[in-house]
Amino acid sequence: MRKPVLAVLCLVLCLPIAASEEAARLRPAGIVSMSAGELLKQLEASHSRPSPNVVLEGAEPAFIFPVVGSAGVFRTEGVLVNRRNQSQQIAAFYWPLNGGAANCSIQGLAYTMNPSTKYFYSDLLQGVFGQSGSFGSVIIIGTTTGGVADPNAQLDGNARIWAPAAGGGTASQNFPSMSVQVPPGQQSAFGLRADEFYRTNWGIFNYDSTTRTFDMVFDGLRGASQMSINIPPCSLIQQAVPGGPYGALEVVFSPRDGGGLFYAYGSSVDNASSDAWSVPARK
Repeated sequence: MRKPVLAVLCLVLCLPIAASEEAARLRPAGIVSMSAGELLKQLEASHSRPSPNVVLEGAEPAFIFPVVGSAGVFRTEGVLVNRRNQSQQIAAFYWPLNGGAANCSIQGLAYTMNPSTKYFYSDLLQGVFGQSGSFGSVIIIGTTTGGVADPNAQLDGNARIWAPAAGGGTASQNFPSMSVQVPPGQQSAFGLRADEFYRTNWGIFNYDSTTRTFDMVFDGLRGASQMSINIPPCSLIQQAVPGGPYGALEVVFSPRDGGGLFYAYGSSVDNASSDAWSVPARK
């Protein structure tokens, strides 16, 4: 008896979302009057449940791309998705790498998304923000037409940083959209490698409005180390793992304030082939 129900569900859930061509852009709607921090606090107040780290598990009212760029041979290919069957206004913020607390005062750009529509960009940073020559982080927040945070927004996306590969084709790393409503406290990224054949970077994106201290542990099969670092507000910091070799590696990130509002990750690269992968930290 359940087969007809499943069939109907499949028909509904499997319906394709309309896709915009490269030439079809988000519709500009001016400058955002509120800061990203103010909008995030509004969303925080409206949520009573902890959300998963990964937006791919379900559309969210806001998400981040932890790393995007348009510099040298590197570009970020991105997709923005409105999964609602009605128009959705969004506030888009770009915070450059190492921008520090000054990023907190950067005004966002307001756009309108068509109902149930995907937007593709071969150069996301240039296409959405009109910027190039830098790397940084992006926050996308659903808003109402009145400019306040919209907890009913259903946004999704994906970003892939790529560059031409030495042997032809491209080399890339995928950074999917990540929920801003992550569980607070310690997180870890595992499945990394750092030794004679692989190199690894770690990154922390602190989208809170205050400087925060993180204690970090680098725990590998061949070695281990520890360090602490202060991350300025509204900032992404990325560095190479210290020392080594570690072999197979896990990186543990512990905010001393025990809070959320941060995204952490590790990124490993094969020194010979430039094969690369990124690992988001998880609770």
